[in-house]
Amino acid sequence: MKLSYCCPKCNSSDIAIMEPRRFGGDMYNAISFGFTNVYPTRYICTDCGYIENYIDDPKGLAKIKDKYLKNDRNDGFV
Repeated sequence: MKLSYCCPKCNSSDIAIMEPRRFGGDMYNAISFGFTNVYPTRYICTDCGYIENYIDDPKGLAKIKDKYLKNDRNDGFV
């Protein structure tokens, strides 16, 4: 939805974009790093209600990668 502006569930092009709000209690999907948070942008189909979340901030992606990416996986995940 982020690039195509088309819902993968119902093929609607009526996509609402909710930019992250850093203030105002928008902690719904925040990823916390101590005193800082990374917030996703939400893409919502206004016909069927399907939602996709994306981290658009490159610095936020780097924080997530540094903290959560496991390079030593031995579980067979490809």
